[in-house]
Order: sequence, then structure tokens, then C-alpha cells
Amino acid sequence: MKKVVRLFLSLAACAALLAGCGAGSRELVSETPFPEFSETDTEGNSITSDIFAEYDVTIVNFWNNGCGTCIAEMPELEEMYQEFQQDNINLIGVGADSGEGEEQLELARKILAEKGVTYQNIVPNPENDFYKEFIGEIGGYPTTYVVDSEGNIIGAPLIGNVKEQMDTLQSRIELARGGKE
Repeated sequence: MKKVVRLFLSLAACAALLAGCGAGSRELVSETPFPEFSETDTEGNSITSDIFAEYDVTIVNFWNNGCGTCIAEMPELEEMYQEFQQDNINLIGVGADSGEGEEQLELARKILAEKGVTYQNIVPNPENDFYKEFIGEIGGYPTTYVVDSEGNIIGAPLIGNVKEQMDTLQSRIELARGGKE
């Protein structure tokens, strides 16, 4: 009888532990505030971190002019952008080096036009904190963040081609939306 009671208690303890693993999965993914910014895009329009509140989720893709993978994935990102709009999901690019001078900006515009990109692309000013304290710390490109409507980064950044990480992207989007589809 003692063995049966011990076995029952052990099973109950295991079940309680396992039940806790599935509950509140949002708590298991880090949420870090995306830095505030006030910049312009490649068309000269103002864009601020207030943009996050306009969408359930915003995907922020950091790229640079010399990154072949970044440029190669742009048509895929454009396709995602078109599909995601109906679900109130935005995608914005950040041309990390496009604000370093007129030549860099013109090259970025040329790349975006050649790849058929219509989603908004930020031109970060290297003198602003957004560049100095955030973009300057990015170690590789492309780097993509999922940001919720409150401006929180959901999980770790996706490094490399986004389409090759669609399962991770989709799960982060679902978490950012609070689990609602």
C-alpha cells in the first residue's frame, strides 16, 4: 500500500510540474521594450516608435547595403508584408547604414526599388541614440525583431533569413497578439 501511495504522490507531483510548463508560456519568452526612436524613412517621412501602437504586431527587419542575405530576402519580406496587412501586422525595415551619408541613402533607395519593396524603411541618424545604443550593437545582418502593440520586443531576435525561421516567427507573432489568432 505504501508503494501505491508513493507512486500516486510521485505521479501527482509530476503532473503538477508538467501542468505548470504549459501554463503562461508568454512568461517564458522575454519582453524587452524596443527603444524609442524618431527618424525619417527613405521617402523623407517622419516615423516614430508610436507606430507600434497602430498594429497588433510589427516585424522590424534590420539590414544594410552590403548584406547579400538581407537584399536577397527582401522580395520574401515584401510578400509577407502584403499577406500580413490583412491581419493588422506591419513590417518595417531599418537600413542600418542608409543614414551614414547621401551615397548610402541613394544606394538603399536603389536596392529597395530593384527588389520591389513597398514597406516603410527607416533611415537611422547615426547621431541619434537609436543608432548609437541599439543599431550599433547589432552584431549581424539581417536581424529581425517581433514587437507587440505596446512596443515590447517578443523573444530573442531572429538572425539570418526570416523565411527559414517561419515557425519561430509565427509563434512570436501569436505570443505578441496575446495568443489570439
